[in-house]
Amino acid sequence: MVNSDRHSMTGQGASEDGPPHDGRSPCGHGLRLSELLAARLCQEVSVAAGTLGKALEIARAEPGSAADALAIAAATANALLARVRLLRAAWADAADPLDIPALRILCAGLPAQVRVDFHGLPTECSLPAGAGRVLLNVLLLAAESLPNGGVTMLGEAAPKVVLVVPRGRNAAWPPGLATWMADPQAPWRAIESAAPHRLQGPLTALLAHLAGVRMSFALAADAEAAPPLLLNFL
Repeated sequence: MVNSDRHSMTGQGASEDGPPHDGRSPCGHGLRLSELLAARLCQEVSVAAGTLGKALEIARAEPGSAADALAIAAATANALLARVRLLRAAWADAADPLDIPALRILCAGLPAQVRVDFHGLPTECSLPAGAGRVLLNVLLLAAESLPNGGVTMLGEAAPKVVLVVPRGRNAAWPPGLATWMADPQAPWRAIESAAPHRLQGPLTALLAHLAGVRMSFALAADAEAAPPLLLNFL
């Protein structure tokens, strides 16, 4: 699912941003990433499918509760559709530029307890396909970094530089993010031992390296658990 026109992920060698030279073939690293993405997607779908199935079962077995159960089923189906639409845009090949209206629509797939504040971005803002995909993955990562809910604030720090600030109780980027952003090989090493629910951090950094998007903290990484994150699309 992860492709780049700038770097080859096949062959005998590995580019600067390609899989690490650790004795495993580049195809092996790609297979590991595919396995994790498939497992993560199955987890996302199975939770919603379980809720949907239970609601429909209640609607059949308890006529008096059918209306409420069907409302839950409809809401669950809509949430699942929005989630899959977001994950497809974030994880599959990006074909189109991403503007603010499209970004708002896709953000409907984020957890309900996480809100995205777009007021800091110019209304005419539009990102190239690869850069837009990186931003979507950063928003997914920011949502995971807000375990108790909150808001992810987006702003323009400079032309072609987007500022991402997660704000909420216990907000915290994953511990390895600074290393993954600094070293193109580090995300690959993290992916080798990652569990599906911990994949988003190294995956986001990997996609940024492959797309030529420079990610960095606006403050020292140890200054706070969730310092502002800069995305430089130059």
